[in-house]
Amino acid sequence: MIHINLLPVRELVAGVRRRRELTVGAIVVGVAALILAGLFSYQVYALTTLNKELTTLRTDIQVLNVKVKEVGELQTRIKEFNSKHKVIADLNRKKSGPVGVMESLSVATPSRLWLTEFKEIGGKLTISGFAADNQTVADFLKSLTTTVYFRDVELVETTQGQEAGAFKKFTIRTSLYYLPQPATGKKTATAPAKEEKKS
Repeated sequence: MIHINLLPVRELVAGVRRRRELTVGAIVVGVAALILAGLFSYQVYALTTLNKELTTLRTDIQVLNVKVKEVGELQTRIKEFNSKHKVIADLNRKKSGPVGVMESLSVATPSRLWLTEFKEIGGKLTISGFAADNQTVADFLKSLTTTVYFRDVELVETTQGQEAGAFKKFTIRTSLYYLPQPATGKKTATAPAKEEKKS
């Protein structure tokens, strides 16, 4: 006996269509899964690379921090050295200051002028003495103003002795600097002499 399969054509077409849809769906899902897996792998790789770079940067920062600390210590030592050097230089200048003052005073003193008093109080100096004439006193004041140890040189007074041919007696005030100031190129102007007194 012969059996003939007489299934409806519609059911066969629908079955083929379902299988095709399932196949396409499986392919789409597979491709999507591959793309997602690729993206995940790339992100993991990128994250690993960034972590390595971060570790390297942290190591570099630690090395730089050590160097910065060393530079700071060197700068502190340089400042301390400069401070000590300045103190030593000031001490040397103070030590040689009085010698320089006396040497400058000796050089500034004309041959026809004699000093009788040299009194210093708080950086203010009073000089008294005798000179042959007013011009010699003026030369002495001019010489004092050219030195680095005397500033604000001022002639206080000059007086004439009673005897004929007596020497001029003078008094000078000035500021005294044992640590000479840098030369400014300007000379301190001398005050005009007070009117000569007859004693």
